[in-house]
Amino acid sequence: MHAPILFSTPLSSFFGAPRAAVEAVQAGMLAFVGMPSDATHSSRIGARFGPRALRHETSRLASAWLAASPQGVYDTRSQNCLRLRPAGTRVDVGDARIDPLDVAATTRAIADLTAAIAERGGLPVAVGGDHYNGYPAALGVSQALARRDPAARIGFIQVDGHLDFGHRLAAWGTHNHATNARRVSELPNIDVSRMVWIGIAGWVDGKDVEEIESAGGLIFSAADVHRLGAAEVGRRALAHALAGCDHLYLSLDIDALDAGFLPGTGSIVHSEITPRQYLDLMTVLSTAPLCGVDLVEVSPPLDPSGRSERIAARLLAEVLRGRLFERVPD
Repeated sequence: MHAPILFSTPLSSFFGAPRAAVEAVQAGMLAFVGMPSDATHSSRIGARFGPRALRHETSRLASAWLAASPQGVYDTRSQNCLRLRPAGTRVDVGDARIDPLDVAATTRAIADLTAAIAERGGLPVAVGGDHYNGYPAALGVSQALARRDPAARIGFIQVDGHLDFGHRLAAWGTHNHATNARRVSELPNIDVSRMVWIGIAGWVDGKDVEEIESAGGLIFSAADVHRLGAAEVGRRALAHALAGCDHLYLSLDIDALDAGFLPGTGSIVHSEITPRQYLDLMTVLSTAPLCGVDLVEVSPPLDPSGRSERIAARLLAEVLRGRLFERVPD
């Protein structure tokens, strides 16, 4: 049997990763998946263009890092010199097959890709698209880990301006951008008691809050992040989500950022966290035993300046820092 063919790296891929069939994923690899669907969003659309924009922005970042001197780039956060790991440590397996008229088919397509990556020992990093897509991304990881180790438990952290814990949403039914966390909580190896939300702002359904907290889940509002500091919230969130768990799934909605900084997203809520606070959260969460990551709700058409995807690309790089970079020896 021939080894899977790695295609030449295109102008834009996630962090300059070679394009590859999912069969090329090996243990320890970062494996990026695009989820270009906003078919379940109920207001400002355009997030289906997020994967393409983030391929461009992360590719641009990777090109700058590769152009650095042999001493690498100096990272002001860790005060170390870092260099990008070799291209063979990451792959871009392309976009899931999206059917905007069939949510179930789209769900299965995304889940099949993330499951295939996880089964091969890679880390699925799924980029959307609206936040509903985070559910099938987690579904695939959940199914793959259940086959590998039925006793394994998964902690879950969602950074978001919203809980997304509704049972259903008007004409969109039970599977949409406002129900993804509820659907995740129904997976057999994820329990509400080990779920954490960070960055919640504005008004949310009191019944959802009561149900989450009575089941042992943990909610940090944007006000909590301002009061306690992002790093402290990140540490508390990790301790809670990983108690008794072997893995952490991380779902990152870019709309946790205050819209004054990042307008290119579908569901705007003000008085949220700042880019610096989000970055500090990513630094802490990057140390977790991640089994899957999704980053969603970047909508380039809603921000002609392009800064929304640039901020999102930087945050994605931060949460993957240990897997993207290696330290340059002194």
